[in-house]
Amino acid sequence: MAETTTIQRLTAYLPIVMSLVSLAIVIQGHMEFGSHPPADEGWQAHVFQFLMGAQVPIILLFAVNSRFAFRKHLPVLVAQIALWVLALGALRYFAL
Repeated sequence: MAETTTIQRLTAYLPIVMSLVSLAIVIQGHMEFGSHPPADEGWQAHVFQFLMGAQVPIILLFAVNSRFAFRKHLPVLVAQIALWVLALGALRYFAL
């Protein structure tokens, strides 16, 4: 039972942290390059792509693990998806 709780906590908070780090990378890239990104992708783009792509299976695992108490975990799921969309929206907004 303790492993389930640990997995539930990890899958709940890890995507939120990953989205915030992705958002910070977008803001840092905008501050460094402005709205004219370099022609060659830097480390920021690779880390951003990894973080955003790795969140999808973690969010799905959280949704599957919380199916019995879905209403209880719905705010966390909404926060995960909202921050994921916010990070992608910031990337689009700053045209990076």
